[in-house]
Amino acid sequence: MAFQDIGYIKKHLNMIKNRLKTVIVAMTTVLMASTSFAQNSEYKLGVGLNFGLREYNGDLGSAMFLAKGTKYGGLGLDLGYYLSPSFDILGWGSTGDVGYNTYLQDEVDPYKLRIFNTRTAEWNFGLRYKLNNGRILNEDAKIAPFVQLGGGVFYGHGSVSFNPSSYTVWSGNFAGGAGINFNLNSRWSIRLQSIYNLTQNDIWDGEAGTENHAITNGLKTAHDAYLYTSIGFNYNFNALGTTGSGGKSLKKVKDDDSDGIENKYDECKNTPLECDVDSVGCPIDTDGDGVIDCEDKCPKVKGEKMFDGCPDTDADGVQDSEDLCPKVKGSVADKGCPDTDGDGLTDNLDKCPNTPGLKENGGCPANDKDRDGIEDEKDKCPDVFGLKEFDGCPDSDGDGIPNSLDKCPNTAGSAEGEGCPDSDGDGVYDHKDVCPTVAGVLENKGCPEIKAEVKEQIALAAKGIFFESGKDIIKAESYPSLDDLVLILKGYKEAKVAIEGHTDSQGVDSKNLTLSQQRADAVKAYLLRNGIEASRLNATGYGETKPKADNSNAAGRAQNRRVEFKLTY
Repeated sequence: MAFQDIGYIKKHLNMIKNRLKTVIVAMTTVLMASTSFAQNSEYKLGVGLNFGLREYNGDLGSAMFLAKGTKYGGLGLDLGYYLSPSFDILGWGSTGDVGYNTYLQDEVDPYKLRIFNTRTAEWNFGLRYKLNNGRILNEDAKIAPFVQLGGGVFYGHGSVSFNPSSYTVWSGNFAGGAGINFNLNSRWSIRLQSIYNLTQNDIWDGEAGTENHAITNGLKTAHDAYLYTSIGFNYNFNALGTTGSGGKSLKKVKDDDSDGIENKYDECKNTPLECDVDSVGCPIDTDGDGVIDCEDKCPKVKGEKMFDGCPDTDADGVQDSEDLCPKVKGSVADKGCPDTDGDGLTDNLDKCPNTPGLKENGGCPANDKDRDGIEDEKDKCPDVFGLKEFDGCPDSDGDGIPNSLDKCPNTAGSAEGEGCPDSDGDGVYDHKDVCPTVAGVLENKGCPEIKAEVKEQIALAAKGIFFESGKDIIKAESYPSLDDLVLILKGYKEAKVAIEGHTDSQGVDSKNLTLSQQRADAVKAYLLRNGIEASRLNATGYGETKPKADNSNAAGRAQNRRVEFKLTY
C-alpha cells in the first residue's frame, strides 16, 4: 500500500519541526541585525515568509484549534501591494502535508480505521482589510490586526488506508482568515495569522461526505478543508523606486524651516524646529487658546497667554497649576485661596472655614473640642463633629434626622420611620422589620404570612416522626417527614422554630419530662445537620403537661406522644 504509516508520519513531522526551528533562528538574527527604518504609502510592496501548522477539517473529523489529531507543518509565501490605508491587494500560498486518522463507528465496509496523508499546496489572490487605517487604529500602530479574503487553486496528492489507495486532485479554493502584524519599524514586521482553506473538492481525504458513510464529527460536507496557522516575517520595499502616495521620484525640495512643507506651500515659513505643523506649515494650537503647542505648557487645555497657555479657572489671577484652591476665587497673596470667615486662615487650612477662630485651634473657636464651628456650650454633641442646624450633632446619612434621634443613622430614611427606610415597601420600617428585604405583613413583623397549607404541611411532617420505644433515637422511617420540614424551613429563612416534645401520662412524670426534652433535642440535631441555623431553633420538652387528647385510652395516649413545630418571627 502506498500509504505512509504513523511512525513515518511522526518522523516526517519531527523533521519539519527541526527545519522550522532553523528558520526561526535565522529570522530572529536578520531582524536583530536590521537597523533600516514596516507596508505603507512609502513602502508599498511587501514580501513575507511564514511557517506553521496545517490542521484538517472534513468528513473524517477535525484537528482545528489544536484539537486531538495529527498536526503537520507547512511553509508559506505572501505578496502584498498597498492600495490605500484600508486595503492591500494580495497573492499568497503555502505547502505542506495534511492528514488525519480515526475509527468510524457505523462503517459499512470492512475497514474501520481511516488514515490519510495528503501533500497539499494552494495559491490565492484577494484583498486584505487593515484596522490600522487611521479611522479604527493609527496608521503607525505597532499592533495592527487585519482580515483577508480571496480564492485560487488547490493541489493535493493523497495516500489513504483503503481503496483506492491514492488521489491526485486539482480544484478551486476559497480562503479567508485574520491575523495581526507586529510592526517593528517602517519596513519589518512579524505576522501571526490563521487562514481557512475551503477546497472545492471532497475526495482528497479519501472520504466523500455526500456518500452514506458514518462520519465521526457529524459533518456531511461537500468540501474538505484545512486551517493553516502561521508565524512569519514581512519586509516592505520601496516599489520601483517611488515614494509617497503619488509615487513620484524623489527630488530635493526647498523647505527653509525644515518643517516638512515645501516653501511654496508653507504659509508660516519661520516655524521653530521643535514645533509640529499642520498641512500648510503653521504651528498647531490644539486647544485654540492662541498659544502654539510647542510653547504651550498646557497644550490640551485652553488657557491664558499670560500663563503660557495654562488656565485660571476661578479667574483670581493664579493659574490652576499653582492655585491651592483652583475652583474657588481667592487672592494672589494666599495662592488663590479665600478666607471666608476673615480669621486670617485660608479656607483650605481652616477646619472651621465659616466661623472665625484661632490659628492655633485650626481656625476654630477656642472652646470647640470637635471643631465643627459651634462653641461647646452651645453644642449638644460637643465631642462629635456635627451640623449647625442640629445644634452640633451629626446626621451621618444626610436624611435630615440627627443621629441621636435616628434609628438607622447610617441609612437614609424618613421621619415617619424614625430615620429608617422601608426597603421592601410592606409598610413596616426596617428597624422593626424582621424581614427588611422581603415584603410581609405587620402581624408577622414585616415577614411573609405563613400560609394555611404550609401550616398543614408542618403538622403532617410532625405526625411522621417516630422514636424507638422509651428512647430518643429517631426511627429511619421518620427521615422523609423531617426532610420535608427542612425544605419548608429553608423557604422561611427569617422564621424561628420552636420544637416541642410531649409524652402521655404513663410512667414517672420526671422521666417523661426528661424523655420529651431528649426527643426534642434529637429533632433539633437533625435539623442542624441539614443546614438549619442554630439561632433559629429552640427545643423544649413538656413531658405530659400539655396533653392533646384523653390519656385514659390508648388512642388518646398515642396522640399525646408527639413532637410539634411552631414558626414565629
